This record gives sequence, C-alpha cells and structure tokens, in this order.
Amino acid sequence: MRPLLPGIVLGLLLAACAPAARPTPAMAPPAPAGARPQIESAGGPVAEDAQRLKGAPAIGAPAATPVAVNPPGVLPNPAVRMIIKNAEMRLVVSSVDEALTRIEGLVTEVGGYILSSRTWFQEEEKYASLTFAVPSERFEETLGRLRRIGVRVADENTSGQDVSQEYVDLEARLTNLEAAAARLREFLKEAKSVEEALQVEARLRELEGEIAQVKGRMNFLKGRSAYSLITVILEPLRPTPTPTPTPTPVVWDPGETFREATDVLGILLRALVDISIWILVLGGPFMLPAGVIAFAVYRLRNRHRPKA
Repeated sequence: MRPLLPGIVLGLLLAACAPAARPTPAMAPPAPAGARPQIESAGGPVAEDAQRLKGAPAIGAPAATPVAVNPPGVLPNPAVRMIIKNAEMRLVVSSVDEALTRIEGLVTEVGGYILSSRTWFQEEEKYASLTFAVPSERFEETLGRLRRIGVRVADENTSGQDVSQEYVDLEARLTNLEAAAARLREFLKEAKSVEEALQVEARLRELEGEIAQVKGRMNFLKGRSAYSLITVILEPLRPTPTPTPTPTPVVWDPGETFREATDVLGILLRALVDISIWILVLGGPFMLPAGVIAFAVYRLRNRHRPKA
C-alpha cells in the first residue's frame, strides 16, 4: 500500500502541472445557442491517472468525472472577445480649467472613474493631465466627445490587446488544478500514516496556491477588459505670433530719381509763388505808407546837405 501511494501522488502532480493546450491557427465555429462545449476531464494524463486510481483496491479512490469547460485553443464568440483597450490623447484647449471640469463631468456621465490627475505651469501657462477608466462599450463614444472638447487634437494614440485566448487557457488550467486538488483531498482522507498525510497535504497547499494565482489573473483580465484606460493631456491655446515683415530691397532707378526731383522742384516753385502772393496781399497796405515816410526822410536829409 505504502509504495503505491507516492507513485499515485507523483502522477497527480504531473497531471496538474501539465500546461494547457496552445491555440490552434483556425478558430472553431461557434456552438449552438444554449449548448456548452465539452472536453475530456482535465486532459489525457489526468484521465489516465483516474482510471489507474479506479483499479487500485488499496486506496479505493473514485474515478474523475468529466467537467464541461471551454476547450483549449477554442476562442470564445468574437462578439464577446476580451479586449484590453488604451488611449492617449493630447488636446489643445482655450481654457485648461474649463476643459478639466467638462472631462470630469463626461467621465461621471459614462459611468467611469478617475485614476489620477495632475496640473503644472510652464512658461506661466497652465497644463493638466488626467487618467481615467470608462466602460469598454463606451470607449469610442468617450473618445469622440473628448475630441469635441478641445480646439484641436494635437496627438492621439489608441491600442488594444486581445486576451481571449489567455483567458481560455487559464480556464483549462484551473480545471486541471481543481480536479487534482479534489483527488488529493480524497487521498488525504484515505491516508494510513502521518507521513503520507503530510506529503499529500503539502502538495495540496501548493495546488491551492496555484489555483488562487490563476483565479486572480482571470479576475484581473475580466476587470481590465471591462474598463478601458484613457490618458488626456491638456495644453493651452497660444496666440499665433505675428511675423516680422522683411524689408524689400530697393533697386536704383535714375528715371525714378529724375521724376522725384522734378516733383520736388515743382513743389518748391509753387511754395515761392504762394509766399510772394501772401507778402503782396498782406504787406501791400503797410508798404505804401512806409515808402512815403522813407522818401520824406530822405528828402529832408538831402536839403541841408551842401551841394558839391
């Protein structure tokens, strides 16, 4: 009895640690509505171990029961594929504070939540960065509404990661681990010595730890594919600088110089004529009496002067 038990436990350990089948290139057709795909119980090695255990009269462990799971390598329906979506967008806005308020309202409206927010100043201009999660089914709608908030989209980058196959592989691995753990629990009940019980219990704890890790990864993929991450960077709109006019080079033209000189001469002659007219009109009434007085003075001086 004792020599047989370690061999059986070793077979279970190998079966539980067997990796899930890799995905096939061709996708299997979708199953009819209401039907669940069926596969063998936890793979070939586990089924063979169960048959050997069934024929072991000393232990009397029951044979493994087939479990219905998604077959390894068969992806789920394309309509329900698990896609992890991410987006990064850089928006130029007229007011950073107003854009932040509108984006926060948009996130609440679509049923998302904000993960982080940051603001800073650069050259006396305010900038902001916002990271939030939105339901994946409203991912494209949210991006479209974000584009309308900004004056223009300076940069945009979207990406997606299909984790459907990884989730299917984790389901198959979880089925193997749980089946092996269930059989170890049966062996623990049938153990005939403390040493056998300790060996089985130690391996059972390892399997339970692996089961917890697989379940944690599956829960992460479910949650991550259900919500998409979007990071938005807001930049203020800066006025377009006015270009400095470039002086036009001047080409020397003698004809143009002659025309300019002729125009200036004409202006000077007109100015002299205008000044003469003003002097005659305004000084005429005063020049006649002044001339008479000057003539009288001249005559008086010449009268008393002796003649030569």
